Amino acid sequence: MNQRKLWSGIIAITVAGAILFSFTFLNKPKTAATQPLSAAPPITPPNPAHEKASLEEQLKTNPQHAPILLRLAELERDAGKKEAAMDYLKRAASENPNNEDALLELSKALYETGDMAGALKQNQLLLSAHPDSVDGLYNLGAIYANNNQLDLARQYWTRAVAAKADSESGRKAQDGLKQIAH
Repeated sequence: MNQRKLWSGIIAITVAGAILFSFTFLNKPKTAATQPLSAAPPITPPNPAHEKASLEEQLKTNPQHAPILLRLAELERDAGKKEAAMDYLKRAASENPNNEDALLELSKALYETGDMAGALKQNQLLLSAHPDSVDGLYNLGAIYANNNQLDLARQYWTRAVAAKADSESGRKAQDGLKQIAH
């Protein structure tokens, strides 16, 4: 008999709690926080001109800050201003000579503009500071492969695979090695 009363009490408390919950939370007036997501205002993308102005202002107090310089270069590149982007990349690489990202981005930009000698030089500087940079190793292999210097391409791509085979550049180096093996 005690067990029956216990179960009846548990059921009564559960039902009462469910009723209280439904009246308290389900009948609440809708506020901004409880509106469905479809009622939210549309998200506006950031304005590149405002971002650029803000970054340039920050650069005045920290002129050697590589992440700011790299982001400014990216904004310029996205706007189709390759020369302005190149200026920021050259500045980032010269003021941060051991910054892997700065050296890598500058070498890519030089390659994309057809400056093979400059791209080779920047990749060599990158690998001097970061000998196991899988991205630098892959890029140097690609430059040599595109110039039909397959033995050099093979050397750098083999090093890229050894450095980090499971990275994107490591996988691309493996693919490159397969292509030049034929």
